[in-house]
Amino acid sequence: MHWDHVGEPRDFLRSTFVVGHGSLAVLAGNSATLRGSHSFFEPDLLDLDRVVELPDPSNLSQKKGGAGFQEPFCGPWNVVDGSPPVLDVFGDGSLYVVDAPGHLPGHINLLARVSDENPDSSSSSRWIYLAGDACHDRRILRGDKSIGEWRDAAGHICCIHADRAKAEETIERIRLLERNGVEVIFAHDVEWESNVQNRDRFFSC
Repeated sequence: MHWDHVGEPRDFLRSTFVVGHGSLAVLAGNSATLRGSHSFFEPDLLDLDRVVELPDPSNLSQKKGGAGFQEPFCGPWNVVDGSPPVLDVFGDGSLYVVDAPGHLPGHINLLARVSDENPDSSSSSRWIYLAGDACHDRRILRGDKSIGEWRDAAGHICCIHADRAKAEETIERIRLLERNGVEVIFAHDVEWESNVQNRDRFFSC
């Protein structure tokens, strides 16, 4: 929902937008605990007639969602081998929406199967994890740095994440995925972008 990720939805007149549970409340300004100059949101960003808000991942048995809820996002959320709640989008294990709490209410990630090849081979990894804003710097993922905080003009402690403790838990789960051979890519992944091996892996128009 942050301005640097939303693009211009109004240009996509026939698209349906899928957002995590709680995202619409963020847009509506109902998250009073969010502080900092980055925590400004456009209440009319999305056409609510074309929005699918996913169901609450804390209720693993819930099968119906909020405004505009439709297939293939019918749930329910599940936990697989100790994972956070995941939603199997197509029901075939090829694409999972992953609950990734901490950054903002409704923050979600994607886990995609991109190849059936052995992840230990020289080819691309079998799984790619698109981690969004779960982490903003690989030095944090490696443990070289910690999540930053600052004070605003009123003296309140601010953080790029709405819930730092939950963000740290999400980062730890992502570390485990990477250790298990999953390729992890963040939205602000300067190291990934700068790697010459990834030059041909960007979408182009």
